[in-house]
Amino acid sequence: MDNKKNRVSFITGILKEFSTIFTMIILSISFSGNFIFFLDREILNMSTIFTLGSAGLPYTTIAQSALFAIIMAFVSRFLFSEFFAIKISFLWRYIIFFLITLFTTSIFAIIFNWFPVYNLYAWLYFIAFFLLFFGIAIGFSFLFLRLENKKYNKLLENFKRYNKN
Repeated sequence: MDNKKNRVSFITGILKEFSTIFTMIILSISFSGNFIFFLDREILNMSTIFTLGSAGLPYTTIAQSALFAIIMAFVSRFLFSEFFAIKISFLWRYIIFFLITLFTTSIFAIIFNWFPVYNLYAWLYFIAFFLLFFGIAIGFSFLFLRLENKKYNKLLENFKRYNKN
């Protein structure tokens, strides 16, 4: 199934990864913002992400999310490409992706004042939401891989049956 017709160009792959990651970031921020807004409104004052409260996302947050998504799209495209897949197992790619994502997110949080760096309470919220949404994203990835695996196994069985006759 790995022929030139099924391959995606590098730029197209980056754009697909970017749009997926950017959408997930914006949805994660929206859902976590609503949750935090109902949980403890004082937390919203601690972060530049939620400066508008329940009124929406600031343009700076959207731009920062886009920059983060570009970086992570390159990382994701490299880690999960067929060239890198030969050298490292799938589980280790996810572990490396998790660590790079955590590091990059932490750097962005510090640089863009997403929350007070010296506040332990803010870091605990960050880690909790990071783990929650990263877990959800990985769960969806495994679900899509499982569905794709079933599809290809069915195609393989049909191919074998067709060639057997």
